[in-house]
Amino acid sequence: MLRVLAAAAALAIGATVVLAQNAAVIDQRKQAMKAFGGAAKSGGAMAKGEAPFDLAKAQESLKTIAAKAVEAKNLFPDDSKTGDTAALPEAFANKADLMAKFDKIAADAKAAEAAVKDEASFKTEWQKVTSNCGGCHKAYRKPPPQK
Repeated sequence: MLRVLAAAAALAIGATVVLAQNAAVIDQRKQAMKAFGGAAKSGGAMAKGEAPFDLAKAQESLKTIAAKAVEAKNLFPDDSKTGDTAALPEAFANKADLMAKFDKIAADAKAAEAAVKDEASFKTEWQKVTSNCGGCHKAYRKPPPQK
């Protein structure tokens, strides 16, 4: 009987550790995506003419997108499929495609960072980078709640 209780306690502790790891990686993923979104918002405002063009801010937005795309590739372990996450099951079922999409946006953002010299080049390059966004959001992210 004592062995059964010890085994049950060990299982419970193990499950708690896995759930804590799951929650931690989901939180890291959320933070990465929030930074990604902030960079997209800042760059998007400049691209739309809603904010004045600032080369340093444009470069920073592109740098953040590239870095967070690379970081995000490590934030989709199989034990983070469930919990408080906006990731759809398809993100895990089609992980190779998702990772390829992260690689593409990172490469496009790095190329844009090198190519952007002024507002006109930024607007051209920004379009190339942000054309990647819908592919992930439509296929791999739950729609945001309606306000």
